Amino acid sequence: MPRLTSEELDGWVREFHALEQAHPSSPQAVDASWDESMIDTALIVVRLETSGTEVFLRREIGGSPEWTVTFEARERDARATADQVLALAHEVGSVARLCAFLTAKTTEHMERLAR
Repeated sequence: MPRLTSEELDGWVREFHALEQAHPSSPQAVDASWDESMIDTALIVVRLETSGTEVFLRREIGGSPEWTVTFEARERDARATADQVLALAHEVGSVARLCAFLTAKTTEHMERLAR
């Protein structure tokens, strides 16, 4: 799998934000971490404001362009009103769109480099 640069990943996140501008649920607190080792370990952290939970998006290592979402474990149960659950659903939907967007961009990146 060809490596991504932190600049490429930052650009993709900015592009996603530009596309999601009309959606208030678009992840706003995005932190992209990067490990300069031989293994590409790009990690994006998004905080779900409604629940206070952090989710982690990362690309699978081993040649796959697929990105996955990991939900941070909770120590306590979370209670929410119907309105809060709807707000959370919008946030989670936006995270899903970000994950799909990153997978598509990674696939394009791989195809471009294979030419």
